Amino acid sequence: MKCLPGLALLLTAALTAPVHAAGHPVPLPSSGASAEVFFSPGADSDRAIAHAMDAAHRRVWIAGYFFTSSTIAKAVAQAHARGLDVRVVLDSSQATHQYSSATYFHHQGVPLWIDARYPVMHHKFVLVDADTVGFGSMNFTRAGSQQNAENFNLFRGWPQLAATYAQEFERLQQESERYRPGMRFDKTGGGEDRP
Repeated sequence: MKCLPGLALLLTAALTAPVHAAGHPVPLPSSGASAEVFFSPGADSDRAIAHAMDAAHRRVWIAGYFFTSSTIAKAVAQAHARGLDVRVVLDSSQATHQYSSATYFHHQGVPLWIDARYPVMHHKFVLVDADTVGFGSMNFTRAGSQQNAENFNLFRGWPQLAATYAQEFERLQQESERYRPGMRFDKTGGGEDRP
């Protein structure tokens, strides 16, 4: 892990020009913002994500393509047990994948949605409270954290960035279906209840 408190200042300088990402203005950080950069393997990215969730006071929202990390899944469930606004959106492959966290989340009562609108819902991001966002190439898996060459970045003190990702999360949630055990999807992405 590399903790880069000055990264926010560098990004602020780089973002002073009118730059847009996919139609969204690139949000600037607040004063005191910081970024932590994790390169796997060896950075314990999954533990850093779990620690960020453990420190949450209001919200933990997570969107992920592939999710098998017990470290992160337990942190999500614990945040839910503490009464926080916890929501998870996963790719449709996770509804039936043998090693997915979908069943675990369901048994823990964690609100879970499955997004089958796309061939792959490939997002990998987490929102913690109103000002922390994490994203990168890493799936929320043990292999992603401990075996693969990956990156994950935690941006703290960045409420505008968090708001931008919150909008995308809400869009994903709206187009998704609540998880139900045994749910299946046809080739067009529509949900079907087939055992």
